[in-house]
Amino acid sequence: MFSVVESAMKALFGKKGQMMGMMGPRKPISLVLGLVFLAFGLIPLLNSMKVIGFSIPTLPNIVLQVLGIIGAVILLWDAISEGMTAMMGFPQMIRMATFVMALLLLAIGLIPLLNSMNVIGFGLPALAAVIVDVLYVVTGALLLYGGTQGF
Repeated sequence: MFSVVESAMKALFGKKGQMMGMMGPRKPISLVLGLVFLAFGLIPLLNSMKVIGFSIPTLPNIVLQVLGIIGAVILLWDAISEGMTAMMGFPQMIRMATFVMALLLLAIGLIPLLNSMNVIGFGLPALAAVIVDVLYVVTGALLLYGGTQGF
């Protein structure tokens, strides 16, 4: 039991028990959240194409909106805190894609939530479920990529 806790603490804090700057708990959170987004996007997408015969039960919209906001914040955290020094190339393209996807996901999650609470007077038009599923798959892939960098 103690070795499991000790291993988890080393994964979060590093060998010396100190937080590793901005990379401390960000990596495991990105990995877990990336798997959640992949599941929420890929399973309904494959079910709609009749590749698999099961699907995730329908969740209330507020759960998906809050999950989208959390995912967007973690993606922004990944895009801003990733120590990529390259000015061009693949790492910079991934960083920009992560940043753009985070802003898009934040808007898709935050605007309907604020509209339902009557904080703002406008909303987004209804998005097709396939578009949301594809956005979740791309978000999950970017979170998994950000979570595996630096290991």
